[in-house]
Amino acid sequence: MNYMELMEKSREVMGTKLCKSCSVCDGRACRNTIPGPGAKGIGDVAMRNYDAWKNIRVNMDTITDNEPVSTELELFGHTFKYPIFAGPVGAVAMHYSDAYDDNGYNDILVRGCMDAGICAFTGDGKDPSIMENATRIIKKNNGYGIPTVKPWSLETYLEKLNLALNSNAFAVAMDVDAAGLPFLKGCQPPAGRMNTEQLKAIISNTPVPFIVKGVMSVKGALKAKEAGASAIVVSNHGGRVQDQTPATAEVLEEIVKA
Repeated sequence: MNYMELMEKSREVMGTKLCKSCSVCDGRACRNTIPGPGAKGIGDVAMRNYDAWKNIRVNMDTITDNEPVSTELELFGHTFKYPIFAGPVGAVAMHYSDAYDDNGYNDILVRGCMDAGICAFTGDGKDPSIMENATRIIKKNNGYGIPTVKPWSLETYLEKLNLALNSNAFAVAMDVDAAGLPFLKGCQPPAGRMNTEQLKAIISNTPVPFIVKGVMSVKGALKAKEAGASAIVVSNHGGRVQDQTPATAEVLEEIVKA
């Protein structure tokens, strides 16, 4: 199967309701589709994310040892072949198509990433079975995955943390940038923003490295550090949570420097 055949098959499986399986995934065709991959409100944040990253270029050092270049990354005692990770997706059928449920999707994702020498973040959602199945699959793959929990209350987080720890996952993440997702507002259990002390309480109850996904400012990065985070992911949730945010590439350098 060549790439064009792959894309045609993908469009057939996806349908045309939400994701269009575009040859360039820049958020233009799916803008303002929520649930779905598109950005919120005006719907141009995903597009500006893509355009901003196009301005980041790779420059080759031509005067160096003539030997293979290592792309390996060490993180939390694990070595990965590339500094690339699969992002967390929960409620796959709601956001894309019903070709796969979360169980089938995560089974392919976690195993495929492990075989490729990288790692998958798995998603969460209102349905408790999403996290239950994700952690079961991570356990089946020797803990090679990072369960990502929505910003629930401490009580709900601890329930999901037990699942993550039982899976032998080497780290746990929380996508705090999910706080404004329209389908999480007002749901039970409640999910939303939390202050530094609340985040600190969550992290202090977590015996494995904790990753805060969804930091978009120096102030946010320093708050995550104060709360005890082991790592952060600079992310605006693909523009799906808040309209008119900066692009990730626009804020990354100042956060790294801080």
